[in-house]
Amino acid sequence: MITNYNSPADNFSQVMEGSYQAVADIIVVGSGGAGCAAALEAVKSIDRVLLLTRGDFMASKTARAQGGIQAAVHQDDTPEQHFQDTLKAGEYSNDESLVRVLTENALPTITWLEGLGVVFDREDGQYRIQNAAGLSMPRVLSCGDESGNRIMSPLQQAVEASSIDVREHVAVTSLQQQEDGFIVSIQNTRSGDNGYLHARALIIAAGGSVPEEKRAGLRFSGIGDIPDSLQLAGMLGADIVAPDLVQYHPTGVVLPAELRRRPAPEVLRTAGAELLNAEMKPFTNPLQTRKKLCNAIVKECQEGRCVETDDGRRGVWLNTPSIDRHHGHGY
Repeated sequence: MITNYNSPADNFSQVMEGSYQAVADIIVVGSGGAGCAAALEAVKSIDRVLLLTRGDFMASKTARAQGGIQAAVHQDDTPEQHFQDTLKAGEYSNDESLVRVLTENALPTITWLEGLGVVFDREDGQYRIQNAAGLSMPRVLSCGDESGNRIMSPLQQAVEASSIDVREHVAVTSLQQQEDGFIVSIQNTRSGDNGYLHARALIIAAGGSVPEEKRAGLRFSGIGDIPDSLQLAGMLGADIVAPDLVQYHPTGVVLPAELRRRPAPEVLRTAGAELLNAEMKPFTNPLQTRKKLCNAIVKECQEGRCVETDDGRRGVWLNTPSIDRHHGHGY
């Protein structure tokens, strides 16, 4: 049963011991950019906002992003061009109304982030913008080589300065909907303790999915079996739209093994890095959209024009010395 419906979130320790408390009006799952933005918006009008993250606050995909964030800041760019590029990248399976929200709010979002303290790279007083795959013109704003971390740090500070109750190392294991809200099953990812929460409303902002074939190679510190965001949404009967358009980062390191699974940032390719097959020949445009680029790499491997590692992994070469040929030695 649900007890003490108006109890505050400071009874959270009891929940982790297995008791059942209604602790929040809104529970936000995920501490990345989306989760923090949602929680900061919610707390403007709602007192009890609880943000859960299964790892450290800064362990989100947003915080690990390297490249940057897109907005039509160039004098020759427009939200409409941003809109069209995004539709093309999604092979026109996108929900156009959502893409409109994304592209028309990109510039206001940059202003909002700067108001929180995010400092984007500039040259001569103007935003320093870079190109990226699938763009008709440069549109990527950066914060050095750790854009995600430098965007998330001010967001974290804003959340911690608010009345939002943040709980790290708490994973959501299942969800149930009731007439008066949601029952949220949770697990402490350090101790293994289980508990239950109740919320009037729920926001899932926990990133994308982790396909089963990918889980074996990941190092989740014992939380590899915890549901991802799409699985959580499925528990509530949500429709999963266009699952074939899940986006994979096309360039992740397989050799040397010490760097395996680390992404090679897209800015390497936009700066001039080439993709070469085992014959040291270019086989595709390195600035295609991610899905097309992934397909081209997979095709080279399937047809035997790939490089094989000692432990049987296959891939292609990412030729980074070509960057210096474009921009000068040491770039």
